[in-house]
Amino acid sequence: MMFQFCRPRLSIRMLVLLCIGLLQIGSTFAATRTALVIGNSAYGFGPLLNPANDAKLMAETLKQSGFDVTTVLDADRQTMQKALLQFSRDIRNKDTVGLFYFAGHGAQAENQNYLIPVDADIKAESEVKIFGINVDEFVSTLQREDGRTNIVILDACRNNPFGSATRSSRRGLNVIDAPSGTFIAFSTSPGAVALDGTGQNSPYAEALAKSILEPNVTIEQAFKFTRRIVLQNTQQQQLPWETSSLTGDFVFNPAAVVPPQGEVATKVEEPPPEPSPAPEQQVAVAAPAAEPPPATENTYRTIEIEPKALPVGKWPEGIVIANNAIYVAESGSRRIVKIEPGTGDLLETYPSGRLPVNLSADPAGNVFAAVLTDGKIFKQPPEGKGKAIASVARPSYIQGLGFGNGAVYFTSYNEAGDRQTVLSRIDPKTAKTNSAAPAGAEPRAFVMAQDSPWVLDAAGMVTIYDKDSLQPKDSIGNDGFLWSMGANLDAVFVGAREQQMEGKSVVYRYAQGNPQDRTSITLDSNELIIAIAANNDRVAALGVDGTYWILDAVSLKPLMRINTGRRPQYALFENGDLYVTTHSWEGENGAVLVYEGVGQLE
Repeated sequence: MMFQFCRPRLSIRMLVLLCIGLLQIGSTFAATRTALVIGNSAYGFGPLLNPANDAKLMAETLKQSGFDVTTVLDADRQTMQKALLQFSRDIRNKDTVGLFYFAGHGAQAENQNYLIPVDADIKAESEVKIFGINVDEFVSTLQREDGRTNIVILDACRNNPFGSATRSSRRGLNVIDAPSGTFIAFSTSPGAVALDGTGQNSPYAEALAKSILEPNVTIEQAFKFTRRIVLQNTQQQQLPWETSSLTGDFVFNPAAVVPPQGEVATKVEEPPPEPSPAPEQQVAVAAPAAEPPPATENTYRTIEIEPKALPVGKWPEGIVIANNAIYVAESGSRRIVKIEPGTGDLLETYPSGRLPVNLSADPAGNVFAAVLTDGKIFKQPPEGKGKAIASVARPSYIQGLGFGNGAVYFTSYNEAGDRQTVLSRIDPKTAKTNSAAPAGAEPRAFVMAQDSPWVLDAAGMVTIYDKDSLQPKDSIGNDGFLWSMGANLDAVFVGAREQQMEGKSVVYRYAQGNPQDRTSITLDSNELIIAIAANNDRVAALGVDGTYWILDAVSLKPLMRINTGRRPQYALFENGDLYVTTHSWEGENGAVLVYEGVGQLE
């Protein structure tokens, strides 16, 4: 049995917000708007500081955006049930935009999500179903066939307030199977904890309230603004993200909406609205900002690229090409899939366990997966059934993965301990595993370069390990906020953002033979670079908001910029083609986007 508790914004990084929004109604602006807002703070087992305050803030913000709002604070189970039932009846069979917001404790049990009332007295995992409100079932009751809009916001993060009464990990709420035409937003990235903040509201609730009030901003733009504000105000510690299956447009605060009498909309000092994203599969390369970055002349080709889209299943993460096929880790489907590169046809599926993320392959065609939640390394041979060849003791989690020197290397960390990096090596034939002593901070990214493991940790240090002894042999400190890594035969590339609150996007290049030989390029954006792919000629630096830069692998000179609107997960180059996995394709299902030839353009 898998069981997880979520608590809003109490530790560093994690899920605070799940927002399901939008079924198109011919004229969204003309529809009436109804909202139910619940904020639970006064728990007997684990009181929270800000949910009630966040609920009040969201209620006032939604009123200013034209919603008729019902607010319920510190609700017991009966009160929550009555409020939810009345809300579902109010929006049923009406031309109404329905929005439900919840701030408080949340829990996951057996892949179902539960909202926890303040009177819950949970002593064992099985009791979550008794005391909690099943939000998955509630969302399913909101589905309507007429294309009207539903929005559900779950303001909960991943933390266990019930201590030893459960076998909880911190991995939090499971993603809800949202009905077609919905928008899902998370206040922080999977596997991370959202911050509570130092004031009376969380960074995410405060940012979301500001973004909602921006006039004539689509829901996608509002959450993009929110992400930027949260990254800035948390010193890059919290990274909101979204996935969407929208079929139409929705604007929280169209210019025609007049706040209810007595309400005054506040002026929001945030960036102006951005252009709407291009239609699906249509990718345009835009000119850069007028001011060039200091590191190099920043000129781009102005071209248009339409990627080949290979649809896959829920939450695609890592990707590797082996055996003349594409392998993708579908973390939400608990499997690895093998697809045909040209057509995207599904060739094989391999159940791998809970939350497979990173993939790697050896020259013989064996594919290895880091299975995060189960804490194991899964091996899938070219033919036949796969199996786990190594594991870590819970509550440790595997983060990075790579193959070299005839062995599989991976990083892990202990969730309940000091969260230091542990580097391990597995002989895939014998399953013999060696591990180094914990060192540094929690691992964030990992690559194999010239058969040496390179680890980027959450403290911003890049450590290079000896391939045999697994001992650190070099380390590199940086003045930026580092997030992602990629490598070719000559160098290791690190995606980052400047440390300053208003910092720009940065890519660092380290020569493998001399890691102290570092060059960098500052780009014309302040997107965090969350994925890197490299071949011998080109580097792809992929930003969190869906901007992809193609750079020269030696000089780091920018050659083009692709504005996709698709948040990347993982990326790789293969024969000059750039492959990118993204969650945002159709509902919870993602896709492999193939940008043909961008790794060879002059």
